[in-house]
Formats: sequence, structure tokens, C-alpha cells
Amino acid sequence: MAMSKAETLPQEIIIDILSRLPAKFVGQYKCVSNQWHNFLSDPQFIKFHLTIHAHKEEKKLIYVSASNSLHTITFNHNPQNGTIDAISRKLNFQQLSYNWVRVVGSCNGLVLVLNDEMIKYLINPTTVKYHRIPNFHLAIPLPGSCSVYGLGYDFATDDYKVVSLSRYRGHIESTFVDVYSLRMGLWKRLQSLPHYHAVRMRASGVLVNEALHWLARKAPDYSYVIVAFDLSNEKFLEVPTPATLDNNSFVFNKLSALRGCLCMLFDTLENEVDVWMMREYGDEESWTRFRIARLDLEYGSVPFCSISDDDVVLNVDTEKLTIYNMKEDQWRDMKVDGITAKFERIGTFMESLVSPMFSKGTEGYHRA
Repeated sequence: MAMSKAETLPQEIIIDILSRLPAKFVGQYKCVSNQWHNFLSDPQFIKFHLTIHAHKEEKKLIYVSASNSLHTITFNHNPQNGTIDAISRKLNFQQLSYNWVRVVGSCNGLVLVLNDEMIKYLINPTTVKYHRIPNFHLAIPLPGSCSVYGLGYDFATDDYKVVSLSRYRGHIESTFVDVYSLRMGLWKRLQSLPHYHAVRMRASGVLVNEALHWLARKAPDYSYVIVAFDLSNEKFLEVPTPATLDNNSFVFNKLSALRGCLCMLFDTLENEVDVWMMREYGDEESWTRFRIARLDLEYGSVPFCSISDDDVVLNVDTEKLTIYNMKEDQWRDMKVDGITAKFERIGTFMESLVSPMFSKGTEGYHRA
């Protein structure tokens, strides 16, 4: 009887209702009928669903365990007592038996990951679909290269792009810039950047304001700067840093994103971390600072994501998370249920229905 009533509703009302459901539930409703399967798979519905949920900032963590497998961490809020639980789940791709080594970045529910052979895959942890990024024939050979990567979305062309910055080890004259278009399924090389050199060759590009950001050094004085790669015009520009910071001491810094703002995490070497947040993108005067205790945990493993209005994930050790409450300036440990191995190399993502398969190539799908 319920199904009969649902079928009498106008399709636009059904779509509006389903678009407000979490992405993981939408897939279940594709089995209702061929009609539902078609409109729930339609790119326009997927975009509409993404638009509704993107502003909610409901982040999950994705990490590579010590056994080189991929896992996700979901946060569950209990409104009755205000507690937050965390649950870990292993991602199983039956046709992919690789040892994963790095989570590079995420955008609109898609996550870029690397295996031990430095082969790049674009995956959707929610739908468990994936796409293998082909190798670039002009890429620097792995034994002699240093490379960093980033993932972002170009609104102008409705395209997801993988950006690679690479150079030969010990060679500081040129940084090669390569861009992969998911829609076209092609790599291209842009003009090299002789004046910028990535500081941390394992640092991923931080996606804010439709641009990927890296902490870099600039010739001729090799001072530290923030460089942004605009995904639409594929040009680099500099982003102003906090005026009170010494541009020759950024080596202790890490870039991150919180609530859509670009952030710098600065190790004070005094068992504290200064967090600088650019509240208005591009405005040097909008940089604001707050300070948190390091708690003697490993600074290099900070994932830094927001999980509620006041709570952010600051640090991890191998079996629990550390949650910092920005409003009350307090921290607490959070154990993660389902942990079977140590976790490290953590990234964030949001649930979505976005497909990683715009183009032809090695791709697949495995039902969880």
C-alpha cells in the first residue's frame, strides 16, 4: 500500500525527498524500480544531492592502516548526552588487492589514494566505485622524483582534476606541473615553475576556494610562501600569510582546511600549536589565531577536521582520536570501535553519490 501511494506522488516531490537522504541510503532505493534507478543515477540528481549536503560539513575520516588497507571512520552524535562515538570500517575492493600507502586528498566525496607502486586511484568510499588514473608518459621516473599531488573540482568545466608537482631529487631549478582531467581522461603538462619549490614533498594540496594550496619556497631568497593553483585558469598565485609570522620559519608549518577556511598549523616547540585561520579568503587582515596544547602527541599526524559546531579532530595516536572543543578550550580522547590495526596517514571526505568515472579507463564497482 505504501509503495502504491509513493508511486502516485509527482516525481519532482519524490526526488526532493530522496535528495535530502544521506548518500549511503539513496543507493538502496535504486532497487525500488527501474524508474527510480534511472533518476537516482542521473547526473543532475547527483549534483542536486551534492548541493544540498555539501554545506553540512559532515566529514568522515579515511585512513591507511599499518596493514596498508583502507578504512573509514564515521562519527555518530548522541543528542541525549552530547557524546560522539566513532566507528571504523574497512573498505573492500575485491578487484583491487594493492597495498595502499597514502591518502592524497578529497573533493565532493571523491578521494585520491596511492598504492605502493605509486599508482593513483580515484575512489568514492560511499558507493565503492573507483577509477584508475593512467600514468603520464612525461612523468619523472619514480626512483629520481619527488612529487606532491592534489585533487579538486573545476566549476567552469564541470571537471575533476588531479594536479601533480614534481621535480628530480636534489634538482631545484624546475618544478613540473602536470594536470589530469577526469572528464577528458588525459594528462597535460603546463609551464614549469622555476621560482617555487614545494617544501614538504609528501604534503598534499589543500583545497580551499576552488584552488589547491601548498607551502613553498620562493627564489631568489627562498622565503616561505603559500602558493595557490586555480583549477579553472590553471595559474598559480600567492596567498598572503599572517603579517606577524616570520617568512623564514614556516618550515614547522602545515596547511589545512577547516570549515571552508585555509589554515596554518604552526608548531611553537613549546608543547603547543598555533592555528591561524584565514576567515576571508585572500584577505591578509582576516588571519586569526588560536592556540591549542599538543598533549605530547605526534604533531605530524594531525588530520584536523570539523565534526560538530565546536569539536574538531586535532591529533591521533594509533588507536584513538583526540577531540578539541574550540568553544570550551578543552580536549578529550575518543576511542574508535572496530579498529583491528593501527591507523595513520589520515584524510577527510564527505559522503556523496559523485562518480569517479567520467571517462573511459580502468574502473570498477564492488558492492559493500
